[in-house]
Amino acid sequence: MIYETTNSYYILIINNNILDGIMNFIKTLNGEITKTPPIWIMRQAGRYMQDYRNVRSTEKNFIEFCLNPEKASNVTCQPIQKFGMDAAIIFSDILLILHMLNHQVIFVKNEGPKLHKLNLGEPLLLPKWDTYLTNLQPVSEAIKLTRVKLDKSENTKDTPIIGFSGSPWTLFTYLIEGGSSKDFPNARKFLWADHANSKQIFDILTHAIIHFLELQIKAGVNAIMLFDSWAGSIPARFRNEFVYQPTKTITQTLRQKYPRIPIICLPKSIGEGIVEFVDIVQPNCVAVDHLTDIEFVHKSIPKEVVIQGNIDPLCLVTGGDVLKKEVDYLLNLITDRPYIFNLGHGIVPETPEQNVAEIISYIREKNIGLSIS
Repeated sequence: MIYETTNSYYILIINNNILDGIMNFIKTLNGEITKTPPIWIMRQAGRYMQDYRNVRSTEKNFIEFCLNPEKASNVTCQPIQKFGMDAAIIFSDILLILHMLNHQVIFVKNEGPKLHKLNLGEPLLLPKWDTYLTNLQPVSEAIKLTRVKLDKSENTKDTPIIGFSGSPWTLFTYLIEGGSSKDFPNARKFLWADHANSKQIFDILTHAIIHFLELQIKAGVNAIMLFDSWAGSIPARFRNEFVYQPTKTITQTLRQKYPRIPIICLPKSIGEGIVEFVDIVQPNCVAVDHLTDIEFVHKSIPKEVVIQGNIDPLCLVTGGDVLKKEVDYLLNLITDRPYIFNLGHGIVPETPEQNVAEIISYIREKNIGLSIS
C-alpha cells in the first residue's frame, strides 16, 4: 500500500481500515452511517497518474482506448492498487452511447470531443438495440476483467465497481452542439423550436442509457452513477421535463429490475433545483458539486439520502492544510447522515499524486487516532 511506517501494527490497522472502507461503500449507499466515510474520486483513473499516462500513450484513439477491455480494466484498477480507494469506477466515457448511436466521436487535442451533430428538425434514428448492445460488449468485458484483477489481491478483493452513464440532457447537449460548449445555444434553441422532436430524442437517449446500464449491471457492477454534467445549463422551464423525469424513468426502471443496485446521481450546478431533483428522482445518493452550497443541501433533503462529494478539485490540487481544513468542515458538518468522500467534479490532470495519497491517509487517520510518518 501507499502508507509507510516502521510500525507493522500501524500497517495492520490501516490495511484493516481500508478493507472496512471497501465494505462500507455499499453499506453507506444503503443508508448506513459509517465511522470512516468511504473514499473514491471522480475520474480517479486519469491523467494525473503517471501509470495511466503510460497506458494511454499506447492508444492514439481515445474511444478505441475505452473499448479495449484489457487496457480499460488495467487503468480502472490503478488507483485502487496505488491509493486504496474504496470503490472502482469502470474506465469509460459518457459519449460512448452517442458513438454507438452512429454519431461517431473523436477527441481533438486541446479542443475536446467532436461528433456528428444533430441539426434542428433532424430526428435521432432509432437504433437496432441488439447491434447497439453488441457494440458495447467491450465495456462488459472490461468490468468482468476488473473483477478478476481486483479479486487477486487481499487488499483489493471485493472492491465495489461502479458503472456509469451520462444523463439524457448532458448527452443531448453534445449531440446537438457537436461537442463541448459554454452555454449550449443550439441545444437550448432545439428545445424551444422543436419541442416534439426533442421529446422523441430524449426518449431514445433514455432507453439507450437504460440498456447500457443494464449491460454493466449484468457484467457485475455493484452500483451505478448518472452524470448530468450540464444540468445547471438547461432553462429552468425545461428542468422537470428533460432532467427530472427522464432520470426518474431510468432510476425507476432499473430499481424495479435490480432493486439491490444503489444509484448515485450528479445533477451538476443545478443549485436549488437539487432539492426538487432528489424529491422526484429519489436516488440513493446525490453527488454535490463544488459550486453548490452543501449546507443548504444537507438541511433541505431527506436524511436517508446519502450525500457524496463537494470538495473543489482545485482544492485537491492545492493540498496541505487548506485541503485538510475543507475535509474537516465536511466531516464535521455531515455527521447525521451517510456521506461518501469525493470531489465536486472530476480530478484535474495537474493534481499531484501525493496530495491524493495524503488526503486519503488523513481521513483514515482521523478515525483511528494514529499519526503516520
